[in-house]
Amino acid sequence: MWAILAVSIQLLNGPNVWPVTDEGTFENETDCQAALDEAVPRTLSEDMRVAWEQGELKFICLKVRGTGTTG
Repeated sequence: MWAILAVSIQLLNGPNVWPVTDEGTFENETDCQAALDEAVPRTLSEDMRVAWEQGELKFICLKVRGTGTTG
């Protein structure tokens, strides 16, 4: 299962990561990436779009790790 996360790093505060979709929204990476490609930048607010265009904000697909598992 996969989810979309937003990632930014701020000089004094360090990394900032937050989920954009619920955990396990996508069954595979291909579906996750297709949804990401369709939504970004179309659905971003003006401030977030500018940050994304300038490389200050990234959106990634990440595999969701199950509770109590190591892989």
